[in-house]
Amino acid sequence: MSALTPIPDREPPKSIADAETLSAVLALETYLNPAAFPCDEATVTAMRGQLTSGRLVVIRDAFVPSFAERIHRSLDACTTWHVYEGYEKHFHYHHHNLYKTSEYPPDLAWCDQIFGSPATKALATRLSARECMGPTAVSASWYLPGDHSLPHTDAVPGSAAANRQVAFIWHLARDWRSEWGGALFWCPKSLYLPPVFNTLVLFNVGPDTHHFVTEVSPYAQGKRLAINGWWTGPSTVGGRGRPQAGPERLEGGPASIETY
Repeated sequence: MSALTPIPDREPPKSIADAETLSAVLALETYLNPAAFPCDEATVTAMRGQLTSGRLVVIRDAFVPSFAERIHRSLDACTTWHVYEGYEKHFHYHHHNLYKTSEYPPDLAWCDQIFGSPATKALATRLSARECMGPTAVSASWYLPGDHSLPHTDAVPGSAAANRQVAFIWHLARDWRSEWGGALFWCPKSLYLPPVFNTLVLFNVGPDTHHFVTEVSPYAQGKRLAINGWWTGPSTVGGRGRPQAGPERLEGGPASIETY
């Protein structure tokens, strides 16, 4: 079985070997680019320090190219996008998404399983120093011209076991130009971060993690595609962090990992 072949619906594994094989196939670490995002203890520890201090972590070329290309093709060919729009006090959003799992194309459903697997949630827990073993929320977004999201923190209370702990955005926009908008604006550092293909963005969710997506220009020629979501769990572990002064790359880590 190819490592990039989706796992069909199947009965629970009948042996330890079957369980280990399934766990490896659905572990996010299996698809990470080891040159860009090594999951060795030194890198995980350094990233944990950045996330717990309230920083945004940006990983370029985060996944192996074959995985990124496959999920991009799936979203690019999808025809079941829906418009979502909402108004609240001081907040408004308008964008196109795939939220209903029944409408996910097969490769997005497979991606959902990977981001929500026990092995992946254990990695998120190690990276964030937060309990992330609750249900994982995974969706896809396509920001068309005019789409946007005003400033918000993602800190929306959930159930007792499903508070948002760590946010992830996996950019899958091909050949996107910064003048087309659609950038993630990270308010704590006034950072304008245009979407770049196969870039993974992570942050520990909290009351200070304000961010927004700038409006997509009517002149945009590409598709601003992304996988978005949160690893969830009970109340946060450890104190609430604020961005600290310091290096904007992991000390001793790969140049592909930036922090803000």
